[in-house]
Amino acid sequence: MKNLRKIIAFFTIIFIAGIYLAVRTVNTSLQQKETPKETVEIQKDTTYLLKSEKKIKTV
Repeated sequence: MKNLRKIIAFFTIIFIAGIYLAVRTVNTSLQQKETPKETVEIQKDTTYLLKSEKKIKTV
């Protein structure tokens, strides 16, 4: 009976450690910042639209 309790405790510790590592990994992946890339794309689109708008007005 003592061996059964040891086995259950061992697997419980492994299970809790696995949950902790999974939560930590997901949390770090969600906190990554990717906003500069989006900002650059928006600026490129805006300058393209401004140039095309000028071309339309001059024609």
